[in-house]
Amino acid sequence: MCVRNLFLFCTLLCISECYNILAIFPTPSHSHHTLASKLAKELAERKHNVTFVNPFPQTESLDSFKEISVEEIIPVFNRHKKNLFKLNEQTLFENVIFVNNVGLFVTEELLRNEKIQKLLHSDEHFDLVILPQFINEGLFGIGHHFKAPVVLLAPMPLFSWSSFLLGHPTLSSYVPNIQTPYTGRMNFWQRLCNSIYDAYSILYHQWVVLPKHRQLVKKYIPGQPDLYDFLNNASLLLVNSHLSSYDATIQIPNVVEIGGFHLEEGKKLPEDLQKYLDNSKQGVVLFSMGTLLKSSNMPKEKLQALIQAFSKLKQNVLWKWDSEKMEGKPQNVKLLKWLPQSDVLAHPNVMVFITHGGLLSTMESIYHGVPTLGIPVFTDQKANMEFAVAAGSGIAVPYAELSEEKLSFSLNEILNDRNYKKNVIKRSKVMKDRAIHPLDYAIYWIEYVARHEGAPHLRYPGIDLAWYQRYLLDVAVFIGLTSVIILGLVFIVVKQLSKLCGKAENENEIKKKLN
Repeated sequence: MCVRNLFLFCTLLCISECYNILAIFPTPSHSHHTLASKLAKELAERKHNVTFVNPFPQTESLDSFKEISVEEIIPVFNRHKKNLFKLNEQTLFENVIFVNNVGLFVTEELLRNEKIQKLLHSDEHFDLVILPQFINEGLFGIGHHFKAPVVLLAPMPLFSWSSFLLGHPTLSSYVPNIQTPYTGRMNFWQRLCNSIYDAYSILYHQWVVLPKHRQLVKKYIPGQPDLYDFLNNASLLLVNSHLSSYDATIQIPNVVEIGGFHLEEGKKLPEDLQKYLDNSKQGVVLFSMGTLLKSSNMPKEKLQALIQAFSKLKQNVLWKWDSEKMEGKPQNVKLLKWLPQSDVLAHPNVMVFITHGGLLSTMESIYHGVPTLGIPVFTDQKANMEFAVAAGSGIAVPYAELSEEKLSFSLNEILNDRNYKKNVIKRSKVMKDRAIHPLDYAIYWIEYVARHEGAPHLRYPGIDLAWYQRYLLDVAVFIGLTSVIILGLVFIVVKQLSKLCGKAENENEIKKKLN
């Protein structure tokens, strides 16, 4: 048996190919970087030559792994990050504009970067280009420039405009806009609002945002290519989503769900943190607002609500706090500027995770079986928490409604009702019950696309149709016009026949009177 396995290993080693891969992920978000670096490093571990463009270069060195730093983007991004809590006060329409503008700024900063321009004007050859699918369509010009198949990695379920752009079948009747607090089981009014939100998002992206990305491509990509010529030419789309965290949706052949591919079983914690968690016999409440939202930037009344609610708990509270001090910090609260969140959630004494509802955070809580109390602020956070509420594994306290009374009530419920724990464990089992690990699945499909030179056979014919053709609107218009013409002709014929019949009857009556 051992000889057979050794033979199989040697055979696979001989037939495997090494590819030159360019991975570009410019968004200075640690959650996005976590996903991108996990994928890029795994490809390098499997002996592919990887050039990884990102704003957070690492000091560690890996064979066949080269990093190009674009940390110059961070200040540009941080200027917008200060206003994230205010997004909760804006309408969905205003959020669409804000998110798209941030994506546009990051894309231009990347394309105009001297290192990227040097790369674009070099004689480098790449077999594959991996890009984020996240409000950055101008980056598609890089894949076109290197004449390489493009693989997209979506850090979250697709925005409605991305689904529309890629020809992904996501109807507003059962696929909620990720900026809404809806699940796939919407009532009439929710479906109506969801349709309006989707229509606005798509139209704004098509008519306002894409033309600007088109200009960036012409300006910064050698040869001034037209973005519209290759906008939907991606060979593969990897989506960070899974049935355990979202409702099931229809997938086309070149769309692969790999949600949770970055997750692992809990690793050993730093000694002081391990001791703190072990000694918290009454349990621990973990509180983190992620990497983009800083809890120290909260208004004073929101911070006081959190502090007062935590001071009433018998459990210890582990708070990811980004400032030096906290005025009025309760005795049961421990502050840390950084913590290995997933590894902490794996500790058996962690009872509740209070989170902003970011996708990576909610996935980590599901994986490790920890109920969530969400304080969602913007984009997909409301949707993520709505799914947790629907699954019975979490409670949502919208940021606008955050108060000491609501937070204390919700904490008391989730800490004392064992059903939340039971339901999140059910979701955890679904997430872990897979035929193949999602990271291996992602690597397989990336290599598949490279082996088959872009794998054009995965593209369904509808991708190449115009949107009105894809949704049969041209057929509907033709049938409608044809029906109107036919009905009009029938009406005219009937009207003429009626006139003729009427005329004949009149002539017969006149003849009778004359006789």
